Amino acid sequence: MTRSRWALLIAGFFVAGCTSAVGGEALPDPESAQAEQAGTSSTGLIGNATTLDPCSLVEPSSLSQFGPAQRPEQEAYDYCRLKLSVDGGVVAVRFGLLERVRGNLEAKEVEPVGRLRIFEENPAKDRCARYILFSDNVSLIASADTVDTPGKTVPQLCSITEKTTTTIAENLISRKVEHLTYPPSSLGSFDACNAVTVSLAQIPSLPAGEVISYPGRHQCRWGQAMVPSLTLRFVLGTPSTAPGVRYETIAGKQTGVYPVDIPGRTLCVAELKHGTGREMAQVVVRMAPTTPATACAAAQAVASEAWSKLPA
Repeated sequence: MTRSRWALLIAGFFVAGCTSAVGGEALPDPESAQAEQAGTSSTGLIGNATTLDPCSLVEPSSLSQFGPAQRPEQEAYDYCRLKLSVDGGVVAVRFGLLERVRGNLEAKEVEPVGRLRIFEENPAKDRCARYILFSDNVSLIASADTVDTPGKTVPQLCSITEKTTTTIAENLISRKVEHLTYPPSSLGSFDACNAVTVSLAQIPSLPAGEVISYPGRHQCRWGQAMVPSLTLRFVLGTPSTAPGVRYETIAGKQTGVYPVDIPGRTLCVAELKHGTGREMAQVVVRMAPTTPATACAAAQAVASEAWSKLPA
């Protein structure tokens, strides 16, 4: 795969009637270059990422050429999910997650849409993904997969992803983006990175200074490696009903705490249902192989701090 270069897009405009030259070429107009960069930045095209309605980026009817599409209840603030019925299988289409680019993107650059650069991951049998790269080093991902129908081969996966990405890019360029208004008590406008500070020390060897924030602010991660790491995220759904869930009162709020069995590491989740709707807060602690009790104790400590800071 080709590693992309993360240089800012510079416009190829030159000063009209310029009388000064360097190396026989006209000097670029700084104001035009800045305007071009702003016109392809995530903030310029999206505005406030925290209130972005990701489902406004693609209507289900835009993918009707592949099969009937429906929009199930959403799983997150940061991305939208559609389900397509294709050739007897179910294709999940997810799009809208914004991430700040760190290092190199493991994807190859393909044909742009307007002035927006597009990158494609190396396709897998059950998943295809593309990225829109904005000039301020923020990416937006769109993907299609057959996770809901394991073993089902859908040849159109990458075509679905391409259509989804192109539709999003065209809607962004046309400023066809909608935003949501969250009530003061909602997690939707709360910055996850502000909820955890002192309790980071409860996770052994966690590099607390390695903070990964997201433009939407609905999740925050400490630790760039898989382990040890901590994630606080705000999602939409219902609390887990798995047999291993243990309910405890943390910061005065009923909290489900449960380990997750993942080979090669120990993972524990502490989750809270917030308010009367589908909003949830989750603390996810990942550690090198150890006892689940160690990871869950750390998750409880972090949750105690985070829950106390959430909007009432």
